[in-house]
Amino acid sequence: MEELFNLFNKCLEVINNGLKTGAFPETSRQYIQRLGRSIEETLKVLDIVTEENTIQTGISSSSRGAVYNLRRAFYATLSRLEKEKGIDRQKSIEVWKSFVGKLIDFINNKGISEAPMKIVMSFNIVSEDGIKYINIDKAEILFFELEGVEELSNQ
Repeated sequence: MEELFNLFNKCLEVINNGLKTGAFPETSRQYIQRLGRSIEETLKVLDIVTEENTIQTGISSSSRGAVYNLRRAFYATLSRLEKEKGIDRQKSIEVWKSFVGKLIDFINNKGISEAPMKIVMSFNIVSEDGIKYINIDKAEILFFELEGVEELSNQ
């Protein structure tokens, strides 16, 4: 994976240097700029999905499905960490409930609740007054929009 990151970064460097120096013909400049933005976006997504201490969903058809899958993944992770690291279940659930309410409000306010999405939630294990629990840092929402419509006629 590291080799892939390095190759993408080299491509991005060549694109950015070429755009600065005017090395690309004007007719292809906008396509090369779009390619650079696409590579940057791909690197960002790869960085998000390969982070450690995350709970991730697959791509769901809407926010309702994504939150449901995130809930299932959270409780599975909680059960595993409860056994492995002595995580306090009740405190972790309190944090989860508080966070998921904010997450749902955020998704609704952004107007992306009906979009297909994947949620990547980052967490760490915190110890407070001798109690270890899962503390949620953030959630990153990868949502997908319609890119176009193609039609195949059988006539």
